[in-house]
Amino acid sequence: MDSLFSIKDMFAILKKSWLWIVSFAIGGLLTAILVTYFFLTPVYSMSSQVLVSQTSQNENAISQNAEVQANLQLVNTYRVLIKSPRVLSEVEKNMDDAYTLTELGDKITVTTEQDSQVMNITVTDKDPEVAAQIANETAEAFKKVTPKVMKVDNINILAEAKPATDTTAVTPKPFLIGILGLLGGGLIGVVIAFMRNLLSTSFKEDKDLEMLGVPMLGAVGKLPDCRPGHQKGNGESDEK
Repeated sequence: MDSLFSIKDMFAILKKSWLWIVSFAIGGLLTAILVTYFFLTPVYSMSSQVLVSQTSQNENAISQNAEVQANLQLVNTYRVLIKSPRVLSEVEKNMDDAYTLTELGDKITVTTEQDSQVMNITVTDKDPEVAAQIANETAEAFKKVTPKVMKVDNINILAEAKPATDTTAVTPKPFLIGILGLLGGGLIGVVIAFMRNLLSTSFKEDKDLEMLGVPMLGAVGKLPDCRPGHQKGNGESDEK
């Protein structure tokens, strides 16, 4: 069974429809830019750091190593504790009840490096100042609640979140969205170009009839140019 389009046909269609494809690609790029700057709200991310430290000054290396391993095992528990209602209720109160516990939980992400006692409290918000405030309030609330819940005071704040004047949004990413819009528009142009050719009901070449199994009975040649300036004189001969 013959294929719908040969490689030669595909290149011919793309060459003939290049203006369509370019137009759709530019349209996709402009649409992506408009959506990015007029319809999407920038979201900023700010982080504070807390350290799960040792609770004793034991000089025995074995004991110190055992304590570090114990603290590492507690890190997963602390990650859950940070987003618990006990801690978030403190944050909610310090934020003047501007956010519910659910909203705070959605904004906060707790991450740790492998085999590290440092935890990053990351908060996303449309306002970098608010994101930094929530991150710092969460770290303070965590440090305050931990001794009451875990009966151990081994939390230290390493770094507070401080938004800079050149803080950039984590989402949306204009460059990436622009590239996707450009490629998406170009792809739509290619699809439309092939669909136009596929749905066309006119026959352009002899092979179009041959593919349908219809015999070709004759062909009309190209008519000569009969414009007045190109007419032959009475004395002219067709032969040279």
